[in-house]
Amino acid sequence: MKSLKSQSGFMLPILILAAVAIFAVVGYLYFRSLEIEKPALLSKFEEQVSDKANLDNWVKTPAEIMITKDGFVPSSVSIMAGQQVTFINQDTNVHRVIPSPPSTSKSLPEFDSEDLQPTDSFTYSFENIGTFTVSNNKNLGGYKATVIVN
Repeated sequence: MKSLKSQSGFMLPILILAAVAIFAVVGYLYFRSLEIEKPALLSKFEEQVSDKANLDNWVKTPAEIMITKDGFVPSSVSIMAGQQVTFINQDTNVHRVIPSPPSTSKSLPEFDSEDLQPTDSFTYSFENIGTFTVSNNKNLGGYKATVIVN
């Protein structure tokens, strides 16, 4: 009988240790399953700007839109609030970049390139979040670009 009693005394700590280990593993798996998956856009952004230096360059570097004989190239850009967009006249004609329609000029204060001679450029800092359309007042029907500010 004595040997049976000593075996059961030895088994109790092992059973407690096994229960604690099982509880720890189950708890770990449970809390791991609660992790929220990052949205795809955030993951893509993190890949593109993997460190602070790249982020600073990305935010400080102005986006560029070329003004050509065929219109704005690219016709759409997406930027962060506070980032600049530079419009560069690569045509042989004079162009003037303005909000479109002109009645939206209140949402783009001081947005008017005035006349851009060939090779001239105009840079504007987009401070407000939103989607803004700009056009060339020399060709209102065909020259339009969209600036999406996040």
